[in-house]
Amino acid sequence: MPPAMQDRLIREGDALTPDNPYDVRTLPGSHLKWLVDPAPAARLLGELATLPAPSVRS
Repeated sequence: MPPAMQDRLIREGDALTPDNPYDVRTLPGSHLKWLVDPAPAARLLGELATLPAPSVRS
């Protein structure tokens, strides 16, 4: 999916749920870059794992 379409879908999703926006993280490289250089993706996943759980509204 082209980046412009990804940006559009994120924008539209955020407009539909303004109290729950996407948390977008970008890694440089292609879809398979993580196979030859997994460290950046591993660091990002480690950071995400330490974030507090989102609150659930009813």
